Amino acid sequence: MFLRILIGALLLLHGAIHAVLAVVPNPNAAEPVVATFFSGFAGSWLTSRLSGTTLKTIAIALAVVAAVGFLLAGLAMFDRLVPHTWWRTLAIVSSVVSLLLCLLFWNTYLIAGVVVALGVVVVLGILRWPAEAILGY
Repeated sequence: MFLRILIGALLLLHGAIHAVLAVVPNPNAAEPVVATFFSGFAGSWLTSRLSGTTLKTIAIALAVVAAVGFLLAGLAMFDRLVPHTWWRTLAIVSSVVSLLLCLLFWNTYLIAGVVVALGVVVVLGILRWPAEAILGY
């Protein structure tokens, strides 16, 4: 039961972090009021092909999708709003979206996000840990 509460809380926290990243301005951007955290960091391969508005839209959309997914995964751990059987799938899909977000808008500050996203995919998806019985279902 403790592990379920811990994992649920971490998923909710991770969702909240993504939600904040969707709205926090980038202090290094030319116009920090209208720029998302990711807008000033996209690599040259992406910025040379897409406009600033398109980049901003992509960043916000990916951050919101990851945030909602992680929040729903956390709620599923507590059997709230969505069935608990969905938690693993929601967490894995949200981690893949988060990884895509980090890679598209790469900077060295996002290394922790890549490590966490890969960790979730490996532990939950490949290793299939923890088992439902361990979580008390």
